[in-house]
Amino acid sequence: MGEERDRNGTLASVKPPPSPEPAWYPHALVDRPCDPSTFADGLPSPWGRVHGWDFTSALEPAWWARQAETAWGDWPTEVTSVEVVGHTRHAVVLDLDGQWTAHLYPFPTGQDVSTLTRYGPWADALARAPLVMPVGGQIGDQGDRVCVFPHHALLETAEVMTRPLDLARSAGQVHAALVSHATPNTERRWNERLKSMEDGLKSTTLWRASHTKHVVGLPSVHFSLEGVVERPQGLAYVPQPRSLVDHVLADGERLPGVASVAVLEQRLAMLDVFGTTGERQAFYEAWGGEVPSAWTNPASISTVNGGVWIWRYEAMLLMLAEAKAHGLTQQAKRCERWLFDVSRIQARLGELRTVHAVRKGGVYAAIAAAIIGSGPLQLPFVAGSLLVSLVAHGVHAKRVPPPF
Repeated sequence: MGEERDRNGTLASVKPPPSPEPAWYPHALVDRPCDPSTFADGLPSPWGRVHGWDFTSALEPAWWARQAETAWGDWPTEVTSVEVVGHTRHAVVLDLDGQWTAHLYPFPTGQDVSTLTRYGPWADALARAPLVMPVGGQIGDQGDRVCVFPHHALLETAEVMTRPLDLARSAGQVHAALVSHATPNTERRWNERLKSMEDGLKSTTLWRASHTKHVVGLPSVHFSLEGVVERPQGLAYVPQPRSLVDHVLADGERLPGVASVAVLEQRLAMLDVFGTTGERQAFYEAWGGEVPSAWTNPASISTVNGGVWIWRYEAMLLMLAEAKAHGLTQQAKRCERWLFDVSRIQARLGELRTVHAVRKGGVYAAIAAAIIGSGPLQLPFVAGSLLVSLVAHGVHAKRVPPPF
């Protein structure tokens, strides 16, 4: 179900052949067979120990009644039938008596999913958003172990990928619902996240950004092409936990809405959904039509300020980490090619910083000459300085990499 990949990294758009390990198990990262009984002790990896829990007891109906005292919310206690519907990158998906859909997270990465319901103000804000909210669950030492949802059927990635604009609009509606809970720009910590990822991956690229005040943090709602359902009003998301590779490589932060949209866009791009830059731009504009206009104004999406590109870069780092953790050879190659192209953008931005310095210098020189200058050369100097600044401005505007 959803997006699956085989051990050679081949992307499948319909139903993939069976894999020796479930999709959520990072076999290439931990380099050992999947044995849930060992998860609690932590599995050693180059990025630190990966901790999980032995979820296999939850596949038995009797387990659900025994866990009632440690659960939160509307917990099903009289389960008579447990069916494994499938495995996603994050979870084991269960059908409980045809009445509930439960997601078991073998490697918990925090409480991002359950908090959407357990924190009342967020739950109220999201009540009308295209989001399937959890109604109950269980939390362990590392975070959400189980989240129980109203019964639903996840769409296949092959169908989801044909509706990119609907995906973008639904994401925008979720983000718009959380505007009142936005927090100010945390640019320093966002850049530190990038550094942690680059260090962990031993990446040859390095990118930092200064963001405008309109780029704000939102409560964490993680989207996935594997977590989409159809509602009468359109597509809705089943919230996902923070990805395992994100969890082991970097600290969690409130990120702007464009960050999660960039993850979706890069996933779709990996499936060759976007044939042109115009199609990619339409995807972001569909999202932008649902959120405050300040989030997509020229300054906010300018590549000089980070814009969309910096979040596409972070998404690609995470996809490279995923490829390394799950042995997805072809995905890793495509990620590395994309990151190689980033070097050209960074070189362009380096040139632009020089041009910007010339632009500012020309203005300052003209102001200084106008105030303290004298004699027959004053006016020519002021005019010349302004002309240099004007030419530099034109070069800067022409050389800025397009936002999409």
